Formats: sequence, C-alpha cells, structure tokens
Amino acid sequence: MKVNRSGQAQILDDVQLDQLAAAMPAGPHRIACLLTRYTACRISECLALRWGYIANGVVVFPGSITKSGKTREVDIHPRLSCALDQWRTEWSNYRLNGKPIHERVDIAPGALPGADHFLFPGLGFATHMKRQSYDRVLRRTLQELAIKGASSHSMRRSSLTKLADAGTPLRHIMEVSGHQSLDVLSRYLGCTPKQRRAAINAL
Repeated sequence: MKVNRSGQAQILDDVQLDQLAAAMPAGPHRIACLLTRYTACRISECLALRWGYIANGVVVFPGSITKSGKTREVDIHPRLSCALDQWRTEWSNYRLNGKPIHERVDIAPGALPGADHFLFPGLGFATHMKRQSYDRVLRRTLQELAIKGASSHSMRRSSLTKLADAGTPLRHIMEVSGHQSLDVLSRYLGCTPKQRRAAINAL
C-alpha cells in the first residue's frame, strides 16, 4: 500500500473500481480512469495515446510511448468501447479551462478527432494532458471516496491481479502488461483473499 506516495499502489476490487470511475469528473479524467483499468496500461502510456492508435477493436501502444520501448496491442473491453465511442463524439466540444478542444486544435465544432489528435489534449498546442493534472483529480476523488493507499497505478495492478486470480496464464498476462520477464510480473502482482483461500484449500 502506498503511504505518503511511497510503496506499491493499493489493489482495488471491482466495486471500488466502479465507484472510482463513476466519481471521476465526466470527460477525459473518467475516460483515462477506464482506459487504465481495462487495458492495464500505465497512466503515462494512456495520456500519450492518439486517436489513430485505437482501431479494429484494439488499442495499440506504440514503442515510442511504452516503458519497454516495444509495441503491444490490447483488445478493447466492451465497456471501454462504449466509453470511447461516446468520448469521440464529445471530444471536440469538451471545454478545457473554458475553451473547447476544437478551438485549441483548429477544427470545426463537433468534428470528430483526427488520427493524430491526442485522446487527452493538454492546454498547450499539440500537447497531451500532464500526469500531474490527472493525478491531482484522481487523488481528490480517492479522498472523497475514502479509498486509501491507491494511486494512478492501482488500476494497472488491480487489473493484472484480477487476470491472475482468474487463472490467466502469466505469459498471456505479459502480453497485456508489457512486462519483459515473468519474475518482474510475479513481483508486481498482488495476492487476493481468493488466492490465499485457494492456496490453503489445496493443502
């Protein structure tokens, strides 16, 4: 658990993850929360995504934005697909600090984003949302929900741990997470009460 922003991020259950997504402000912060949950990506990878990386039912994380420097693809969960479809239609008219995105990127009001546009535009021209901006909103929301020890990394740890809990082979989880070794992934995963009970029941 994180204490004063140190240590591993708290693993959240489905109820907490649903509460968090619902409590996040509608718009880019909520979409980023859902995207990190349903793709198990890092928040830095999430915020650097462009609309052209989302197509044919997958999210492509190019090597230029991943920690490993290697490209990976993650299939889009149905709930995330619906959220992204809605965000695509709302994107150009969404207001960042009072100014709609279409004015910031110089496209027509209501126009759909182009392939090179960021999913989560920043306040500057041709920039994406800063991690600090997302983290500030996330921490405030977590505090309102009285969820302790969580951070932007909690969605990633929670999702990967859930996959392991469901019996997904570690090699398959690595395809989703982008980890380069089983050792690193194994140390990254948490142990859920269900896994502890299963371990004892196997004795």
